Amino acid sequence: MEPKRLLWLLVFVYSARWLVPAEVQRQSRKEVIKPGLNSQMPPFTKDMFSSIGNSTFIGDGMFSKTMNSVKTPQLKPREVVSLVGLLSTVVREELSGCNLVLAYDASDLYSAVVQDLLLLLPNPRQVVLVRSENDLAGIVWVSSACSGYLLLMNQLQPLITFTKTHHHTWDYHGRYVVVCWTLEDLKVISASRKGKKTEHIVGVVKGSGEGEWRVYTNQLYWGEEVRSVTTWRHHRFTSHLDLDLFPDKLADLQGATLKVSTFELAPSIMYYRARNGSLLFRYGEDIALTKTLARVLNFTTLFAEPVDGRRWGNKVNGSWDGMMGELGRGEVDMGMANFFISIKNVEIIDFTAPYKAEMTCFMARTEPLLPRWQSLAFPFHPWTWLAILVGLILAGPILFLLTAGTSTGCGGNPLSRASSLSSDWFYTFGMHFHETQPTLPTKNSTRVFVLFLWLYTMILTIAYSTNLTAFLLVQKPPASIQTIREVHDSGLEVAALGYIFNYTLASSADPYLNGLTKVYRAYPSEDVLFSRALEGRTIVLQNRGYLEFHATTHLNHQGRPRLRILKECFAPYSIAMVLQKHSPLKTKIDLVIGWLQQSGLIDHYFRNSLRLAATTEAYRDESKAGEDTDQERGEGAVVALNLDHTQGVFMIAAVGWLVALHAFLIETFILESGFTRSGYRRRPAPGIKPYKQVGVFIEEAGSSVSEQAACFNPLSGILGPFLPAQPARVGVGRDVQTGEQDGR
Repeated sequence: MEPKRLLWLLVFVYSARWLVPAEVQRQSRKEVIKPGLNSQMPPFTKDMFSSIGNSTFIGDGMFSKTMNSVKTPQLKPREVVSLVGLLSTVVREELSGCNLVLAYDASDLYSAVVQDLLLLLPNPRQVVLVRSENDLAGIVWVSSACSGYLLLMNQLQPLITFTKTHHHTWDYHGRYVVVCWTLEDLKVISASRKGKKTEHIVGVVKGSGEGEWRVYTNQLYWGEEVRSVTTWRHHRFTSHLDLDLFPDKLADLQGATLKVSTFELAPSIMYYRARNGSLLFRYGEDIALTKTLARVLNFTTLFAEPVDGRRWGNKVNGSWDGMMGELGRGEVDMGMANFFISIKNVEIIDFTAPYKAEMTCFMARTEPLLPRWQSLAFPFHPWTWLAILVGLILAGPILFLLTAGTSTGCGGNPLSRASSLSSDWFYTFGMHFHETQPTLPTKNSTRVFVLFLWLYTMILTIAYSTNLTAFLLVQKPPASIQTIREVHDSGLEVAALGYIFNYTLASSADPYLNGLTKVYRAYPSEDVLFSRALEGRTIVLQNRGYLEFHATTHLNHQGRPRLRILKECFAPYSIAMVLQKHSPLKTKIDLVIGWLQQSGLIDHYFRNSLRLAATTEAYRDESKAGEDTDQERGEGAVVALNLDHTQGVFMIAAVGWLVALHAFLIETFILESGFTRSGYRRRPAPGIKPYKQVGVFIEEAGSSVSEQAACFNPLSGILGPFLPAQPARVGVGRDVQTGEQDGR
């Protein structure tokens, strides 16, 4: 027979009871139900229901004779029929297709109800005999489909004890129908720790009239006690037909007050204070998110800081303090403070869906910029400068050797002038400094050398001059720590707020990250943490958004950040709100957070918070940009070079003047006295004109001055000290400019 026809047949047979007089019903059931006459009650065992294929029995039997000696209230036959009709109607209309759990205690109050329900209900079900809370713990509380629970309990102590223990053994999303003898019993169950987190609890309590049952539902966040929903009289509800016994109690919390634990933690939570220090209001990314949730779900927020001041909290001697402890004890409904999703915390709290994902980064002090005068050396790498210096040193001697080796007699100098090592060095120095040389080479070998020297120096000077402008305008930062390995090798202290990052470092497979646990330290406040970071004694470890905010608010008088984020980050983290374990709010909050993420409002909240923080007195002193050092600005952001930019140029001039002064003093007071003692004169005698082409005044022995002017051998500058000394004599020379002869 089809299940539907069987169900109608059972309903018909069951309804036929109303056509039979009550006395006849009692006589027909005398052998089955004898309230108060335990000797007539046969044991209710699994064998009696071997033909019921959808039932699973847990326990030794329906009723034990040892338990029947307890005096219990009595149900009249009409009340039994009425209760069976109520429960079967609820299952048919509200729990259709759900897996059922039918739990009953060892009293005989609801024995007839259980018998009739097992015959009428088509749902798959577990049948559980409850003698203690351990029997309730044996129920399969997890189901892939919806779950319904029919609890017929006259002795509520096992159920009450179970609601206070076995916190993870309960279906918080299930639909419960609890049959109690008094309203106070139902209130105790609804106010229990598990009852407060269960959305759907329907209570059935015996009414004043025969066959009358009052139906109640738990308030959840709407109120502390249960409220009356309807009344069942004999075979129907007294209220309208479309009664919903299991409404959605979380879509609209009806202005209920939810307590939110938080504390000041910029930029997630910031406090706007009056001048006297009193708190006016809270703002920030997390605050804006909570206010949006309150508007969508229609609840009122009551913010409070952890009473023990422990912020997130730590596990001490087996118990949690701070925000974690308050959530675990049920003192607050939710918490928020840049909370990272971590597996070690799920034993005591629930995380919402993440609303932000960030990396874990390091922050260190920004080292002072290098002085402006060093900008003159920045266009080239130090190795490039070394190569240029080598080329500058070698170019002069090479040119000198080429000119000396290709000279053939008088007038054979390849540079069309008298040559010396010093003059050739000056010649190549001038080319390196892009200075035009009036003397041209006459020999092919010298021409090739000078031609490539011109090309080499031209490329160097153009490359240097084009890069120099940029380095004059922008100060170069010094070399600093940028990678995780450099952090490890530096030996500096790594610190954060709390110990969560220490656990992350300890679980890392990277040996450099793992080694940082030896220098890790947790600080209780931001003031101590960032003061040590600004002193260069600590490297801060936090999520990137948190570090970016503090990098932009810790500025120097020039508007430059005093703290910087290192290039290498690790361990991406998801940030979420935290709720009580098994909180019924999680499903709705996750849904709203998903909407906010898709709309981009999370980032919008973050940017608005930063803009508001920049206008508040608490952050204005730190976030001001400072005076612009580039005061002379023209249109199009063109910066005029000021003294600060060109200080290196004036330093070179000053150094050059000092060197020239020292050379002058040496020539005047030291060399002059030395030449006088050796018989040489630095200046020509009166009436003798200097020879401008030769540029020297001391003639060698055995040669006239005119011969020296015409046929000077450059190698004599090198070999001169090794030649035999000859007395000097006065000769007759010719002025190469006027052609006049001068006698000496």
